[in-house]
Amino acid sequence: MCFQAKCGKCSKTTWQGCGRHVASVYKQIPQGQHCMCKDWPGVVIEKKETEGGDSSGQTGGDSTKTAEPETSNCSVL
Repeated sequence: MCFQAKCGKCSKTTWQGCGRHVASVYKQIPQGQHCMCKDWPGVVIEKKETEGGDSSGQTGGDSTKTAEPETSNCSVL
């Protein structure tokens, strides 16, 4: 089980635990309060803060997405 924890380096909120529930922990933390000192496995983080404006046309909504498993196709020739 994963849970929120305070980062000892930046004092923002990070995660601890098994690593299987990181995406749900990430969603519980207010935007801008996430520690980025270590990775958030399973979370795709869109870097809107570093871009010079949002030209995607989307308004509101959750800026995080859970990573979908990659698939591959193998053909025998």
